Amino acid sequence: MIEVHIGTTTDRTIKHYSPSKTVREILDDNNIDYSYTSILIDSANIEADEMDLSLSQLNKTEKCFIIAAVKAESA
Repeated sequence: MIEVHIGTTTDRTIKHYSPSKTVREILDDNNIDYSYTSILIDSANIEADEMDLSLSQLNKTEKCFIIAAVKAESA
């Protein structure tokens, strides 16, 4: 199991997931709406085509941070 720190820039929780879980599955499991947020894994942006990659495919083996940061609107 991989220790995943999941949440937003202000609120996080720790859960454990199988290496086969995808980023999208983890976000859905935590009710995080990724349609208006930027998703970061260990401070690196995740592109749309990477959402269905598993933790193991992203080379996460023990622990990682998945953070949803709200996109700022242009003024």
